[in-house]
Amino acid sequence: MSNREVVIMSEKYPVVIKDPFVIKDILSPEDLKSLQKHALNLWIHSPAYEPGFGRHQYHGNAEVDRIHNNLTQLARDHFGSQTLMPSWALLSLYEGEEAKLWKHKDDNACTYHIDLCVFQKDGWDLWVEVNGEDKPYMLEENEGLFMYGNDQIHWREKFPNPKTNLVCNAFFFFCEPDHWYFEHGPDYLETHIRAKKDDSTPQMM
Repeated sequence: MSNREVVIMSEKYPVVIKDPFVIKDILSPEDLKSLQKHALNLWIHSPAYEPGFGRHQYHGNAEVDRIHNNLTQLARDHFGSQTLMPSWALLSLYEGEEAKLWKHKDDNACTYHIDLCVFQKDGWDLWVEVNGEDKPYMLEENEGLFMYGNDQIHWREKFPNPKTNLVCNAFFFFCEPDHWYFEHGPDYLETHIRAKKDDSTPQMM
């Protein structure tokens, strides 16, 4: 095996971590237009601004979930796992001076991660640490970056043209069937995993 791939074993399923890669034309023209319209309607009529991130974020809605489910086979084919399943998805619209995304690894059910550019006024690189090197990925409309959210550090640098820019991304996550998300439910992260981490953290007096 080359040094570009690492095999991580779950209890039942192997997950092969590869370099991020970009796929064009993720959605059909009809689904892209539908998602764009849906995102703009949410942004205009149901603002959900998050200070500190400079974004409006939406998850748990039928249109995003419909597209998420429709992308399952595409994800299986490109990630090389015919057993992966959709976990959760969200829609984010970034704007203004506060727009940012810090360096991080995802801590939710994000084994496999598709970052889709829904639309943008000015492009905004997504950076991923790959084999110790920081690599930028510029996505055009309807292009998706395929990566591994829980295992690859990713972030964005300074938001371009904050006075006029608007960047909309959809994030679609997938996991293997033995993941806690499917065995215990979405709330397991808060009620058990994060609580356990908090209990193990030394208390400062």
